[in-house]
Amino acid sequence: MNKSLSVRIKNIVLKTPLLTSSGTSGSRDEINYLQNRKNILDSLGAFVTKGVSMNASLGNKEPRIVEVRSGILNSIGLQNKGVRKFFEEDVPELCKYELPIIVNISAGSVSEFGQLTEMISNLDKNNAISGLEINVSCPNIKKGGAAFGADPVVVEQVVNEVKSRAKESLCIITKLSPNVTDISQTAKAAIHGGTDALSMINTLRGMAIDINSRMPILGNQIGGLSGPCIKPVGVYMVFECFRKITECSNKKIPIIGIGGISNYNDVMEYILAGATAVGIGTQWFINNTIFEEIHRDLTTFLHNKNEKIEDLIGQAHGNSLKVSC
Repeated sequence: MNKSLSVRIKNIVLKTPLLTSSGTSGSRDEINYLQNRKNILDSLGAFVTKGVSMNASLGNKEPRIVEVRSGILNSIGLQNKGVRKFFEEDVPELCKYELPIIVNISAGSVSEFGQLTEMISNLDKNNAISGLEINVSCPNIKKGGAAFGADPVVVEQVVNEVKSRAKESLCIITKLSPNVTDISQTAKAAIHGGTDALSMINTLRGMAIDINSRMPILGNQIGGLSGPCIKPVGVYMVFECFRKITECSNKKIPIIGIGGISNYNDVMEYILAGATAVGIGTQWFINNTIFEEIHRDLTTFLHNKNEKIEDLIGQAHGNSLKVSC
């Protein structure tokens, strides 16, 4: 293990700070490709799965993806086979990666999040799963479809429900929505609920319109914006949470930075802003060697400076760091 790249998220030791970003990698579907690309597996610290829900979902109607300048809009709609088939078909294959597996989970109510967590804990008889990433950007059916992530009170309830129903060995990560006025408020709510780590950011709401048909392009009209265009937003939100929240600045609650990462410079921006690890997604669609390239360049960068990732977390704050409870 390269000690300059190794970091820890609760009890999960990551050999590198590079993670797949949920929704941009599949699960079982990736296995043949990744098994033949050992360099990718060697570059990853953990594999974060596509979102899993209690029951199978066909997702949103097509079209689901549209390219925009410096990014993409997607409206997949959490398509998945459901948790039981996920454990029957995907988990045995995922174990072949020999990486920590973090399962992204989605639900439509607080109680459903709890039921899903308990099912995962019961189905994971061999302790194959290292962590759960709670998607609080999915619609809250009980509140008319508004996202959980927009309401700090509900975020705390969801996290508390998941934490109380999960096996103690599981690392609980809360993936925060950027579609709020102050992300530090929902971050604090997740911490009060018992989260072990935070990941940010999820996609930004957006849409595209066809000027000929004069109609929205996406079948669901609205989608999530990802790609290089959102990186400044992601870096800012990581910086804000590290600056404002004591548990983040003292590294008790690690942050996983996500959004627009295309090269090792982007990774370092997130690390210096306060992230312990990073998730990479959209760029993997464009460049299937992105993880290998970043791993190589990051290793060279740290070697030349004789530094370690864990010593650089939050350094952009300098000596002026001011925190609040």
